Formats: sequence, structure tokens, C-alpha cells
Amino acid sequence: MALDEFDPVVALNAADPGDPGPRPDIVALLGPHFDRPRGEPAPKTLILCAAPRTGSYELARLLTAAGIGVAHEYFNPTCAAALAVRWGLAGDVLEEAALGGYIDELRRRRAAGEVFATKLQYWQFKDTLRNDHGRALFGPAVVVHLFRADILAQFVSLHRARETGRFDFTDELTHYPSAEADPYAIEALRRMLDELVAEDANFRRLFALAGVRPIFCEYAELERDPQGVVARIAAALAVPVDQDRLAATIAHGARYGRADDRAQRQAALQAALGPDAFSKGR
Repeated sequence: MALDEFDPVVALNAADPGDPGPRPDIVALLGPHFDRPRGEPAPKTLILCAAPRTGSYELARLLTAAGIGVAHEYFNPTCAAALAVRWGLAGDVLEEAALGGYIDELRRRRAAGEVFATKLQYWQFKDTLRNDHGRALFGPAVVVHLFRADILAQFVSLHRARETGRFDFTDELTHYPSAEADPYAIEALRRMLDELVAEDANFRRLFALAGVRPIFCEYAELERDPQGVVARIAAALAVPVDQDRLAATIAHGARYGRADDRAQRQAALQAALGPDAFSKGR
């Protein structure tokens, strides 16, 4: 598909409604296969607070397989717009006046195992949920803070995803690729890194202000012991785990990207930003 023909709302509604298999990608997870007949709103809430490239989509897949919600970035404007089109919801569903109705629809249409689960980056919270709707969402929720200790690997992964527009393990285009003529332009790299570092800090500030004690989960722990991570979350929600489906999803897991690309990209990023490390004012 030519980039000037790419429409993320169309792309996120393009999933086949059939069974996506044991490891659904970003598009399939948001697609009609995981919509539910409109019923009673899910009584339980799970919020996955995560900066980019921390394994949050992988955790969403695992939880979905386990029968614990269908987590996605429902407060990302592109994802919200895709659902609004599919469900015939008028206007901008993330506007404060419409947000309560949209959250109610999510609880009725995108829940599993009595759990509504959502992925949340801090900028999405800041733009949409700093209000009574956010307070109501967080109030009874089980909150997970997914983070990545290896910030360098996280930064390299984010750089690749933004440059290519591919944020998952498939080659599916889900975002507009970066418009930067030079993907290693120094000021753009500095902004990207500062924004990435601020995500975790801002979430921790939110937890302190709101009195939230999240379940902390580090990226390497999720890779090493996915069953254990899912079990901890299930216990906090007091819900069962579909062990067979979870095991099938884990068996189909794989690393994102290519090792040679990561090494080359890391070298180029460090060459560009390395001089900032010990410079005054940086």
C-alpha cells in the first residue's frame, strides 16, 4: 500500500472477523472478532499503564487468551475512531461530553471474563482521562505498570516502530510512518527520548497523586515468566485463567524485529546522541 493511501482508521477496521489464531496482532485484537454482543457492562476493570515498547501488546494477547478482558489502546484517538466507525457512534467519542457513553460501550462490547481491560500510555491519560471519567475508571481498577529496565533497547525499538509505522510482530502498517526526512535528526531524537523517559515518570507521579499501588511488571519478567505475570493479574482481579489457550498463545510467541537491524540502529542512534551524554546542559 502506498503511504499516501494509508488510512489508519480503515486499516484498524480491516481485520477478518474470523478466528485470528493463537497470536492476534494489533489489527486483529481491535477487530470485530473480539467484539461482544452488547450486554451488561463488565463489572471489573484492568488498566495496563505502559510506555511504548514495553511488551504491552504481548501482555494484552496473553490476557485475552487467558479470558481476561481484551486489552487495547481504547483511548488512542485512532483506535477510538476505528471503533466509532464500526459501531456507528457519532462525533469524537474521546471528547469529554461523549466519553462516558464511549466507556459504557467499551464495557458492554469489549469485555471478557467480566473484565474490561485497556492499555494506556500517559499521553492518552493526559489528553482524555484527567477528569471525572478517569477518576471513575481508575477508582475500582486493578492497575499494572509495565516498564522496561533496558531503556536503550526500548528506545531503539521505538525508533524503528516510528520510522516504519509497524508496532507489532507482523509487517502490518498500523500508524503513519515518521515524516522526518532524516530518521536520525538530532533534535527529533532528543524529543523522542525525552518523551519516552517522561512516560514512566509521569505514571509514577499519577500513582502517587491518586493513591494507586500498581502491580509492577518488568519487560524481562514478562518474557521469562508470562504464566506467572498473568497469574498475578488474575489473582488481583479474582478471575480464572484459561490455561490451555494461554499456553497456545505463549507457544506461538516470537521476538519483534531482526537482531541485525537492532544492532545497526543502536549504533547509529548512539553515534547521533552519544555526545549529549556528558555535555553540560543535556
